[in-house]
Amino acid sequence: MRCTHAPYPMRRMLDRLGPGCFISGMFPTRREGFAGQHLLVVPLPVRAQAGRNPILKNLLVTDAGYYPRAEGHRVERPQGAATHVLILCVHGSGWAKSQGRAFQVGTGDIIWLPANRPHAYGASQDDPWKILWAHFCGSEVSAWQKELGWAAKEPLGQFHIGLRPPGTLGLEKVYAQLEAGYSIQHLLAAGTALRGVFCAMLELMTSSGAVKSAEERTAAVREDMVADSSRPRTLEELATAAGLSVPHFSTLFRRQTGYAPIDFLIRERIRKACRILDGPHETVACAAAETGFNDAYYFSRCFRKIMGVSPRDYRRRVKG
Repeated sequence: MRCTHAPYPMRRMLDRLGPGCFISGMFPTRREGFAGQHLLVVPLPVRAQAGRNPILKNLLVTDAGYYPRAEGHRVERPQGAATHVLILCVHGSGWAKSQGRAFQVGTGDIIWLPANRPHAYGASQDDPWKILWAHFCGSEVSAWQKELGWAAKEPLGQFHIGLRPPGTLGLEKVYAQLEAGYSIQHLLAAGTALRGVFCAMLELMTSSGAVKSAEERTAAVREDMVADSSRPRTLEELATAAGLSVPHFSTLFRRQTGYAPIDFLIRERIRKACRILDGPHETVACAAAETGFNDAYYFSRCFRKIMGVSPRDYRRRVKG
């Protein structure tokens, strides 16, 4: 992506092109090289011709593709790109930043990087993302941005579609049209597919209510854990409920609570066990069972670790 082999003026021009960052035949190229990738870059002469088309000048897809498990993927454009960039993370996690704003990107997240603004993005080291992406431009783009509620969120917008399959949005249809060719017909079809993506996003926003950030989704999972702490959970299940990778979810959860997710859950169970033991009749065995501990010994060990005394000693203590 960085094209460090190109002369500086050409490298600066390429930084403002799509994520493929190469022009076929002009000099030795450096493709992304991810196994199973799809990477399509509309040639510059074709773009110039398309700009004179009364329909394509409204919305033109210039680059599109798919990167499976893009380990080591990183893009930096200090001058921004001449096109808008839309990235859908279908698995794993990554990050994006622009003009002082930064986001962690997880499974089910879409980010919009507006044109002509410095930005950078890349895959996480622990859980590299799998992404679908498209670069586009045209006179109607700002209207779509406003319709999607991102005009006020520049320089970077983020939207979460949850754990729906990628086909829910149809972003894979965009690069599929370019794989078929760069004729006016194919470019029109790619633009139509991208409009379909925007419409699908609008429908999801309407049906699911307000767009929630990763922090908000993490907080919602935490509230559910508090409300039903006795139910067995796994870290993977909790991260999935938030629509995030395990590392991303764990980081946000610890930031919000000061504890790792499972540690927080155990503490919630012990807190409720204390409330049960403060009653006049409940036994230690009942407190363990009612708070989700199937093993009385494990319950006692966790209780002592958190409260500093055994459940029986806690029950005997005079309180108040």
